[in-house]
Amino acid sequence: AEFEKSSAIAEANDVSVSIKVKWSKSKWTLIHKQDGFVTGFTPEQGGDEQNERVVSDVRVLLKPNLSDNTREEEIIIKSLTTGQEHRMTITQKPLSGSDRIAIDPSMRYQKVTGFGGMINCTWTGSTKLTVEDIDKLYGSEGLGLNIGRLMIYPNSSSWSYEVEVAKRAQEHGAILFGTPWTPPPALKSVNTNSNENGEYLLPENYAAFANHLKSYVDYYKSQGVDIYAVSVQNEPDWKVSYDGCSYTPQQMLDFVKGHGRSVGAKLIVGETVQFNKAYTDPILNDPVAVNQFDIVGTHLYGFNFSTTSADYPLARQHNKEVWMTEHLFNETTNGIDWAWEPSLKSNLAVEIHNCMKANMNAYIYWYLKRYYSLIGENRDPNNPAQWYTVANGEITKRGYIVSHYAKYATGRTRIEATLGNNLSSDDFLVTAYAGNKDITIVLINRSNSSRILELGIPSDIDSASSVITTNSVSMQPIDCVLSNDRRAVRITAEPLSILSVKVILK
Repeated sequence: AEFEKSSAIAEANDVSVSIKVKWSKSKWTLIHKQDGFVTGFTPEQGGDEQNERVVSDVRVLLKPNLSDNTREEEIIIKSLTTGQEHRMTITQKPLSGSDRIAIDPSMRYQKVTGFGGMINCTWTGSTKLTVEDIDKLYGSEGLGLNIGRLMIYPNSSSWSYEVEVAKRAQEHGAILFGTPWTPPPALKSVNTNSNENGEYLLPENYAAFANHLKSYVDYYKSQGVDIYAVSVQNEPDWKVSYDGCSYTPQQMLDFVKGHGRSVGAKLIVGETVQFNKAYTDPILNDPVAVNQFDIVGTHLYGFNFSTTSADYPLARQHNKEVWMTEHLFNETTNGIDWAWEPSLKSNLAVEIHNCMKANMNAYIYWYLKRYYSLIGENRDPNNPAQWYTVANGEITKRGYIVSHYAKYATGRTRIEATLGNNLSSDDFLVTAYAGNKDITIVLINRSNSSRILELGIPSDIDSASSVITTNSVSMQPIDCVLSNDRRAVRITAEPLSILSVKVILK
């Protein structure tokens, strides 16, 4: 048994090369060294002791060459019949003309406050979060989230429901904020929890409602939990049969202008269904009201990034952060949209990327624990089993998508990242962030092809590391190689993947 040729040449991005094996009346096996760039063979063994003068096709499996240098490796074919060995050299060319993403730290955008979700309230029944769930969501060994949204119930007797898990999240360094779905019904135009007929907070009760919010902040403080901010109202522009309260833009302006600094914490305004700036423009443009709040909040139900700008220069002009405080995806029209491919290609990953590109400072998903969310829940016998992608309390693929941003963008400043001419923005989405002596990049490959990418950094690099999530692995470390001039990092972006890179600068 022997190789037909003594050598074969592969390109830098080849993951295999075809060779031929000649054998006669012999069984054989192929051998490679364990720490080289050859990773295996298809097939690895063959032959028999009856047939003569046979030529077999074999594929030699390779790692892509991410370096500037040519590399060589010897492989061996050994006859299991005679024990004889023959050798062959595989040569892999260096990377050249690679797909490049240029990182420019001089172009600086928003500071990223963080990522999180709704700490499940009583509405979800048996799906309540546990302390163990909080550890998985907010712990450094878990997803690394750092923002939690709480419901401000109209009845103060319910405020204790989330204290235990809120306290645990705070122990992990989480920022906690509260949102009311409705004021106490007695303060509204009709004594009811809902607003399906447009029920609203009576102006003469604005002060009483501000005191209600402050009492919530004070209650949590007495339990050892700091409430960072409270919101005026959840979805003031949406009428519902459950807890709700309607506001006009003028009513919200009046409340903020008169009582914004009396709630005992930072104040969030807006939280409209579809980033309705008609609610927040008047507050930002009012010389008194603009100093009575801190954060613009919005939801993104039905929002279309391709037709409507999510950027908010007016908020930045007045040094106000913009937080996406609620959205969820759970459509089942064409299969479950929380499966890996739609979550990566068309909904959650794409939306977080778009929010970052639109200069938003925070992204807060809906319930943290649901079958469509970041960790799994108890199975519901009334729902199809296929709805549940993981067991109760286990991290979902959506959880890992959010974790890429939570661990690599939080606390950093977004900087410019520009795709090279060979890269389509339909396939590749990239954002970059500057920290203290380091740069991080979050990259989404929505295509069905693997690509070697070069991340160009205009500074000397000391070291680099990277993790990837695909349908089969989660936050798995992968190889990344520095260019010879130490001004670029080469990585392999697998098909349908999200990966994060951290570059330590000299």
